[in-house]
Amino acid sequence: MKRIWTWTFALLLVASMASAQHPDHGGPGGGPNAGPDNGPEGHAIVGSDGTIYLETVTVDTTNHTSSTKVTAVRPTGTIGWTATVANAHGFELSGTNLITANSTTASDGTVSTTLTALSTNSGAVAWTRTLAGRAGELRPFNGGTYVFVVVPPASSGGTAARSLVAIGNDGSVLWTLSLT
Repeated sequence: MKRIWTWTFALLLVASMASAQHPDHGGPGGGPNAGPDNGPEGHAIVGSDGTIYLETVTVDTTNHTSSTKVTAVRPTGTIGWTATVANAHGFELSGTNLITANSTTASDGTVSTTLTALSTNSGAVAWTRTLAGRAGELRPFNGGTYVFVVVPPASSGGTAARSLVAIGNDGSVLWTLSLT
């Protein structure tokens, strides 16, 4: 029994050391969301033309708000454009747009999500679309973006309504499919 515990401890120790050596461990010295001392706080997206889109999030702890600055760095190393979007994070590249979702809850408990699309050419807002419910994943497809949406139940003990919404590259709703 003593040997089993010794081998278990040794195995865990080796696994811990290997994990700490991984470049995305998130500890001191880096990781994907390094923070102000080690680079951009958001994630980077690379377009098919080689442009990299960097996100930097600024949080106002007094007002409990945030804003995200997106910087387009062209393959030549020059800044193509910068844009700032309030209460945004986690942009997704879909066609020629960078799309983010911002969910809010009204005082009556109603949840809505505003999708904001930035043009990858200029950084200008290409379109916005408000959906009833909380958007989850954004999944690009040829011609638009799939959005998984959950509408919370109106009363406790109720059932949430889930749907898949297809949004066109122009911001139009192509179709909605109930998943409940």
